[in-house]
Amino acid sequence: MKTKPEAKRFSRYQEVVNFLIKNESFHKPDIYKALPNEKATFIGRVIGELVLDGYLKRKGPKQNSQYFWSEQKDGFHSGKWIDKRVSTATIKRSPSTDRPRERLLRVGPSELKTSELFAILIRSGRRGESALQAGENLATFFGEDLEKLSLQARGELKQLSRAIGETAYCQIMAALELGKRLANQRVGDLVPSYKIRNTSDTLTYCKKHFARLGREARQEEFHVVLLDGKHNVIKSEQITVGLLNESLAHPREVFKPAIRESAVSIILVHNHPNGDPTPSQDDKNITKELKRAAETLGIRILDHVIVSKDKILSMVEEKIL
Repeated sequence: MKTKPEAKRFSRYQEVVNFLIKNESFHKPDIYKALPNEKATFIGRVIGELVLDGYLKRKGPKQNSQYFWSEQKDGFHSGKWIDKRVSTATIKRSPSTDRPRERLLRVGPSELKTSELFAILIRSGRRGESALQAGENLATFFGEDLEKLSLQARGELKQLSRAIGETAYCQIMAALELGKRLANQRVGDLVPSYKIRNTSDTLTYCKKHFARLGREARQEEFHVVLLDGKHNVIKSEQITVGLLNESLAHPREVFKPAIRESAVSIILVHNHPNGDPTPSQDDKNITKELKRAAETLGIRILDHVIVSKDKILSMVEEKIL
């Protein structure tokens, strides 16, 4: 049940949103005049939140922007959207023994739900969304796939939750990276290193370790696999995310991890989200440029592998490299 202040705020939101829905496009001053009993600052905030959530779009100069509904309007449920901003429990309202930080101190981190651990990292919420709600949003969207979460850009997490600002994003990424390092430290001596002896080994390794690229990646990602002098895999590192071109696959960034880890040779790996692993002319040009840089540095490029949804291609096997 909503408290009186929450019910009042819900009513204010509802009046503004219901009026906006009646207009396919509008300018802020027109809405201010149409709703003279509501503060302009509040109307502006509601419009801004709808823009941030992708329901409204804006065009034109900032002083005289025109707003119009996006294609998401058909799936817009005003009541649920408003409710997320004015009601539901927050961490501060919860009994102290039920708050995530207090629960961690009382029962230990292993007893906390993933959403509670996220809430501790996020720390503070925003108007209409507590840290716990933001943690629940992350846990619902990613489930237990923390690897996928670790690859998200700051803007992508901000779209899921307004409470994830720069500080919260850095804390989440730092925690995930520490978890990776701890896992590597624990299993490093137990798991035998993977040895790349030929193209078949390269493709087998890439099918296993980069399956996510073909299955889930919506953008092109560029990775390098680092190998020691005996062709044992040291590790793999992501270099860039985005459309592959000369600026994103710059030799300086590609070979930085190889130099840092004293790698003798590397394997280049990137994906084609369209499902066709056939190398583009840009792929070929970038490979030639990186090969020239590798020769200067004394590092050998063993292969350039392209991963797609159901296929995988080796440039060495195709006699391109």
